Amino acid sequence: MQKKKILITGASGFLGYHLLRSSYVKGFEVFGLYNSGTISFEHSTNLQVDLRNYIDMGNIVDDIEPDIVIHAAALTDANRCQTDKELSYELNVEVTRNLAGICSDYQVPFLFTSTDLVFDGSRGNYLEEDFPNPLMIYGEHKLLAEQEVQRVYPSALIARCPLMFGALEASNKNYFSNFIKSLHEGKISKLFDDEFRSVCGGKSIAEGMLHLCEEVSGIVHLAGPDRVSRFDFGVAIAEAFRLDKNLLEACSQKDIQMSAPRPADVSLNIQKAISLGYAPMSYQEELKQITSGSY
Repeated sequence: MQKKKILITGASGFLGYHLLRSSYVKGFEVFGLYNSGTISFEHSTNLQVDLRNYIDMGNIVDDIEPDIVIHAAALTDANRCQTDKELSYELNVEVTRNLAGICSDYQVPFLFTSTDLVFDGSRGNYLEEDFPNPLMIYGEHKLLAEQEVQRVYPSALIARCPLMFGALEASNKNYFSNFIKSLHEGKISKLFDDEFRSVCGGKSIAEGMLHLCEEVSGIVHLAGPDRVSRFDFGVAIAEAFRLDKNLLEACSQKDIQMSAPRPADVSLNIQKAISLGYAPMSYQEELKQITSGSY
């Protein structure tokens, strides 16, 4: 029997890495789209493309005839989005709207990866139907992208994701590997003790997306089961990798000036996703798998 085809944008990125290597994806013929970076995965057909080229994207979807499209590409550097709003809008909103429109034309199931940063962090434990109120441009543009997806392709799936960690080789642009490298080098790390996220490993997120992408529409929160501060998560990382916790210093968000304003508590309620079969590991278990080499 011929395998279904899955098309993944952002295949050279952090989430893309985990999607390509998920046990769930083995049942598909995989096509990975990337712009920069490299993909060292032999079980996919990898295509370099500028997602901003609407004609090229339409031709790719027409040629491949995918059964599923997962849009994991984005400009995720919140500070860069804050200082280069035009680029952020182009990559995070326009590209998403165009790709959702193409998938709608071909009636291909479409999953868009959004973020917990669509919320203002005033209370945490956010449900899917809670009112978004982003504080930063990145969150604002992701929310606009969500609205565009819902407008042009109402049956699409929007997966809001938290701060992610995972395989160290996944991407040098993810904070996780850089944080561990910094501790290895004996550098002090200041971490917020008043910023809370539902951190989750890329493996759990990728498996959740691949499990839900064909059957579910609307908005769903794919995150970890635990609310944790950035500082406490940093301590857990140091303990898991047997690094020096004394290099970690707790600080407040107000102590560090950044381009993008940060919400205090964007923890996500994941009961809807769990009712649909999502089964994330705890961050402690996922860290244990990473350090044991079983990830």
